[in-house]
Amino acid sequence: MSKRVVGKVACWGNSDFGRLGHGSSTGRSIPSILAALLHQDFISVRCGGAHTAAVGIDGSVYSWGLNDAGQLGHYTHQETSMQEPQEVLLPEAATDIAVGHSHTLFLTDSSDVWAVGSNRHGQLGLGSRSGQEWLPRRVQDLVGTKIVSIAAGAQHSLAVSAEGELFSWGSGLRGCLGHGSSLFRSNQNEIAPRLVKRLEGVKVQSAAGGLMNSGCVDANGNVYLWGPHLRQPLTQAASEALEPERMRGLQNVTQLALGGRHLVARTHGGRVATFGANDFGLLGLGSNEPPDPFQPSMIPDVRLEQVAAGWQHSAGVSSDGSLLTWGWGGSVGSESGLFPGHTSAGGQLGHDNDFDYWKPTPVLQLEISDSGSLPAGSGRFLQVSCGANHTAAIVDIT
Repeated sequence: MSKRVVGKVACWGNSDFGRLGHGSSTGRSIPSILAALLHQDFISVRCGGAHTAAVGIDGSVYSWGLNDAGQLGHYTHQETSMQEPQEVLLPEAATDIAVGHSHTLFLTDSSDVWAVGSNRHGQLGLGSRSGQEWLPRRVQDLVGTKIVSIAAGAQHSLAVSAEGELFSWGSGLRGCLGHGSSLFRSNQNEIAPRLVKRLEGVKVQSAAGGLMNSGCVDANGNVYLWGPHLRQPLTQAASEALEPERMRGLQNVTQLALGGRHLVARTHGGRVATFGANDFGLLGLGSNEPPDPFQPSMIPDVRLEQVAAGWQHSAGVSSDGSLLTWGWGGSVGSESGLFPGHTSAGGQLGHDNDFDYWKPTPVLQLEISDSGSLPAGSGRFLQVSCGANHTAAIVDIT
């Protein structure tokens, strides 16, 4: 987004493992500002599988939610989850974060990347598969390279350099790292950052990670994708792109977001394109019917400044500070997605229900945790992030 983001943190949706940060296991079906973080302004918030992290205006980082692999970065083996935010102790100020299923990345003032959490697939980039790390560690192979942005998929990581290079590491399942096939297999993990050679000569501006996919946007607004084809069920032995392929029919893109099996892209002027699976109305086209299998679709009558994609829901922020959401509402009692045995509390769309919405719909309510609803029209949404079954946003309530 072009405008500076400074505001408070709001979370809503499924509350399992404390991922909402409100201090209880009660789910929220409308955006609820975290009372515990009202003392500080924030510039970014990110949702993972069942944890959340936010960057303060002073470069501090707070995290909360599931901590079974140390993904919160608090160095505690006893607490498998935290229901309220706690500060992550980093050696210097953070400028951005990226959150995967069970790992977290931090980009700092000096352009270093730090990582914490699950490392079963090498997604921390430390040169080994150590199981998990409970304290943030510097990704040594990127020291000396000026990193300007980071992204995380479920079990893999990406970083973009100031020169427009793209590095990827972690799980290589179904080609999501973009390194092509080796002599023996195409799904090998990478335990340290590796340059995506297919993109040499392409100046990458930003990257995005999904459940098993990856993508990037170049300086000309072109989109490249790799990993399983988004229209194919993940349970099939479907075709996949082992190296980045330019997506036809999608130009002038300024931001790309990848979800479970779909993408949302903001184009120049704020128009929004979607592509992939359309279960639950994920693509925002007004129905759950299969769209064109070969071309992205433009959502009619919608202009957004920033977009986000979760496991099975999507969201975006408009220039007037409105929040629009669509897709799966997290039906109460259904499986909570990526955590078998846990049922959804619903509400991640923020419409005070657990319904599915097939087109972008404005969120009309906002509350401060434990203090009740704010007057209608209060608050301007500045940034939004979608997780597996929850959503978070930065909101200006001044």
